[in-house]
Amino acid sequence: MVSTPTEFGVRLPVAGPLASPTAAKDMAVLGENLGFHAVWVHDFIAWTTYQDQHHVSCGSVEALEASDAPPLFMESLTNLAYLAGVTDTIKIGIAVLCLPYRNPIVAAKQVANIDFLSNGRLILGIGTGAPKSTHNVDFEVLGVDRKTKYDVTRDYLRAMIEIWTSDKPSYDGDFISFPETDIFPKPVQKPFPPIWAGGHGPTAVDIVAEFCTGWIPPWIPPDQYPVRISEIHELAKEKGRADVEFDIATEVIVSLDKDAATARENARKTLAMLPHGFDHTATSEAIAEAGLIGSPEQLNEKLEKYVDAGVSHYEMKFIYHTVDHLAEQLELFAKEVMPNFT
Repeated sequence: MVSTPTEFGVRLPVAGPLASPTAAKDMAVLGENLGFHAVWVHDFIAWTTYQDQHHVSCGSVEALEASDAPPLFMESLTNLAYLAGVTDTIKIGIAVLCLPYRNPIVAAKQVANIDFLSNGRLILGIGTGAPKSTHNVDFEVLGVDRKTKYDVTRDYLRAMIEIWTSDKPSYDGDFISFPETDIFPKPVQKPFPPIWAGGHGPTAVDIVAEFCTGWIPPWIPPDQYPVRISEIHELAKEKGRADVEFDIATEVIVSLDKDAATARENARKTLAMLPHGFDHTATSEAIAEAGLIGSPEQLNEKLEKYVDAGVSHYEMKFIYHTVDHLAEQLELFAKEVMPNFT
């Protein structure tokens, strides 16, 4: 395992009542100016009122309570294209693009073009789509079969890699086939942008080992990472990929304040709501145990455990009641936490 620099990324306000083009742009630019390493978006197509109220990945329950806005979710790939244009140096990432929802030929073209527009700043997180137990309805709305989503993801990813790496791509798979053709531009990053898979179940980890260069799961506390990282390397070795240097990341909830009690109170309602919007592993206790919640000193202490466990990138989902509240936390993190690890 190779030691890599610690990187901090920020989930932008792209869903919920605080989402807007201005908020996404302003927080991306602020993150870049403060020295954060990446800004992140996530991916749904349909976004129901239930999901808006329970799957709180941008903002907070308090922000929802103060709003009567309809359930807003800004589309992920066009978000990335927008972010490529309003930033200059910061990486832009998606955690994660749900491959079964999309035509892989079109998606490969879009991904390559985003990497082209951003001059090679894209991190491509990929996934198979949320389970039905999370109240996700994208499969049903799009007419996509949930039962084949893992096989479809593998097939689509192989086709996309063919498009990115071949001057005359063609592909014949179980779920997608196309004749030899020309598809440009190719990604700036070679052979293609970093591919990180989300999820922490056996099938998700198997996809990491077979295809990916990184892993970005949620809710895994520091003490569990060493064993899980070892499992990925063993699986990759079995698949003939023993030489891969995996980027190990975490998708983590953050609530930061100079006063630890205030940070916990700011997170309390949202932590209590999240188990209703995510899968069965997302208990309030599990999210809090894995989370970065408290004062700068407490976050420094927790992050030391993550770094020692082998985690090198943090996609941080701040809990914030207003966009200004998010900006305040970013500034505090950049001043009193980030310098200790970069």
